[in-house]
This record gives sequence, C-alpha cells and structure tokens, in this order.
Amino acid sequence: MQMVNNIHDALFRETMSHRDVAADFLRQYLPESVSRHLRLETLEIRKDTFVAPDQSLHHSDLLYEVRLSGDRSAYVYFLFEHKSTPDRFVALQVLRYMLEIWELARKQHRSRKCLPLIIPIVVYHGKTRQRAVRLGELVELPDVCLKAYIPDFDLALHDFSPGSEEQIKGSIILRLLLTCFRAKNDPKTIGHVLDIYRILSELDDDETSLRWVQIIFRYLIQTMDIEENVMHDAAEMLLSSTKKDTIMTLAERLLSRGKQEGRQEGRQEGRQEGRQEGRLMVLELLLAKRFGQHVLDIRVQERLRRATPEQLDLWAERILDARAVEDVFRDSSEGTS
Repeated sequence: MQMVNNIHDALFRETMSHRDVAADFLRQYLPESVSRHLRLETLEIRKDTFVAPDQSLHHSDLLYEVRLSGDRSAYVYFLFEHKSTPDRFVALQVLRYMLEIWELARKQHRSRKCLPLIIPIVVYHGKTRQRAVRLGELVELPDVCLKAYIPDFDLALHDFSPGSEEQIKGSIILRLLLTCFRAKNDPKTIGHVLDIYRILSELDDDETSLRWVQIIFRYLIQTMDIEENVMHDAAEMLLSSTKKDTIMTLAERLLSRGKQEGRQEGRQEGRQEGRQEGRLMVLELLLAKRFGQHVLDIRVQERLRRATPEQLDLWAERILDARAVEDVFRDSSEGTS
C-alpha cells in the first residue's frame, strides 16, 4: 500500500508543484467569483506538507501563498486524498491543517492584526464517489440555535473517482494528472490509456514535453494492469515517433531494472502473436470510440482478424481523419464490399 500511494504522491507533487499547473487548476475549478480575486501569477509554494507521517499513505498536500486583488496575501491549500473510499471527516482534518497554517503565518508575521484567508481545496480520486461534507454536518445538535458555536467553512471538494461527473479540463499537464488519477481505479481498461495517449499527443516533441511523457508512462506502467504489447501498440498508433521512442526506451530501462517482474518474454512467435492481438484490441476500441460500438459487426471483426499488421497500422492512421467507417478501409487489398 505504501509503495502504491507513493506513486500517486510523486505524480501529484511532480505536477502541482509547477505554479502554472496549480494556477490552471484554480482557474478551471474555482468559481469565477472567487478566482477573479486571486493574482495567480503571484502563486508561490510556502510549505510542501502539513500531513503527519502516519497519514502520508492517504494524503498529499501543498500550500501556496497568493496575492489578492487588493494586494493582501492569502493561502491556497491543496489536499489530495489517496484513499480508495471517501473520508466523511475530511473537513475536520482540513480544519486541523488550517489552524497550523494560521499559526505559521502568525510566527512569520507577528505584527499582523488579522489572519490571512485560506482557500482549502480537496481533490479526491478514490474508487467510489464522494461529496463535500461541511464541518457543521458532523456535529450533532439538539437545537439549531446551538449552530452558532460550530466552526464552519466551505470545502472545495473535487471528485475524480470513476463514477464522478466532474469534468476534466484545463492545460495538457493538468488534464494528464487528473486523467491518470481517474484511470488508476480501472487498471484493466485500455480506453483510459488511449485517452492519456491522446492528451500526450498534444505535447510538442521538445525536451520538456518528453520529460512529461516519461513521467506519465512510468505512472501508467506502475498502476495499470494492461499487457505491455497493448500499451506499445497504442503508442505506435497515437503518438509521434519521438514520443514513441521515448516510451520504448523508458520501458526497456524499467525492464532492465526489474520493474516489470513476472512478465515472460516467451518465444519470438509468441511475442508476435501477442502484438497482433494488441493491435486488434486497440483498433477495435478506436473504431468504437470514433464511430460507435455498432460498427463492430461480424463483417468488420472478420476483416480485422484476417488483416496483416501493416493493414492494421494503416487503418489506425486513418481513424482520426475518417468521416465514416468506410473511409478507414478504403482501397484496401480486401476491397470495400
């Protein structure tokens, strides 16, 4: 469990410690009535964690300081929940961290007469859906008049579990982070890998972009339960040659370090058969996603089954530009009937 959650923690810190990515999250997911008060270009990390060691398996966090429109300083506190099931009492935990942040601010600015604003944001990516539970809901009251004695605050909770309706949006890197977190709960679903590869294809082929390709592919290898040949064939069909070579090189390096233990290489004939099956699986998923599940009738499935690796690669290249499924198979050696 510790190793797995360290994987999520590493990806979270690798992405959200970039000011541009954090600013994009705030721009995309905070209400405009709130974000317009934040001078996002002034975001600066102030502390990497308030999470106690015994809680680090389940949470990651980052504290940013930001200037407000009136030039006052405020804080944005990100808490990422790695728990597989929702924590009803997460507001209580957030309150504890907010108190620590205020105490830290008092020590650093002893002359201040007021406490700075803290905007707490919880990002959840467990297996089941979660809703934000306010602190006031957690305290039993015999009469509503006693509510005045309960500390309460809004909790910006964003749920990226598989069943959530939360939309993934924003910059390429932010979408990669959130799509990866949603994908890891369905580790056998190749469709998630295709979605991630499509986002990766939007990156340039420069050194910085290829570094992100390595980070994301390493996360996929460690969290997704999909055959290596299928992962590689998807990369072959959707990514540029430079990104594909980067992935292949990293995969070989991980293999040499024993990161893919238990995967038998098999004979060359067996590997070729596995790669052919991987191509078929990826191509069927692409066809269904592009034109609908109904196109995979018996005739099309038979054509795919009898195709050569070269034909499968050619058809995969045509999918994104094809207006109809017939365009994918046009002028093939089998004809179009």
